[in-house]
Amino acid sequence: MVLAGLSAALGSTLVGALVSTALVAALLYAGAMWFGGGAVNLAAPGADLVIVFDRSLTITAGPAPGSLVVNQFPEPLRPEIEMRCRLALRGEHTHFECEYAGGRRAFDISPVQSIQGVVIYGVLVSGSGMLAPATSATPLTTVA
Repeated sequence: MVLAGLSAALGSTLVGALVSTALVAALLYAGAMWFGGGAVNLAAPGADLVIVFDRSLTITAGPAPGSLVVNQFPEPLRPEIEMRCRLALRGEHTHFECEYAGGRRAFDISPVQSIQGVVIYGVLVSGSGMLAPATSATPLTTVA
């Protein structure tokens, strides 16, 4: 019906039929992207990982939605990450770096507030810093 309506509006010429067909294809594509598009890829420039989490430290957007934030990281880093996520849910922004397994990783963890100023989510952004030999087997946390 849409094709017939567009053809009638644009005329029964070959160009009108081609334009009508192109418009219908564009509408179908837009509808498919709107209703059935893929997962949103959250990636900030320079970030390897972006995670949005709720008050129970459960991932709401990012890798493995529904799982705990700390489960995305190696065991030795989990206590530090959990503590920083809880600080974000209290309204504090933190930045820190950890050395682990021969590399350094930077973290920014921030609160996400509603219009009323209530913290409803937290966001963790992590990226690989300069790769450097680890100075110890345990994670080193540097607060900046």
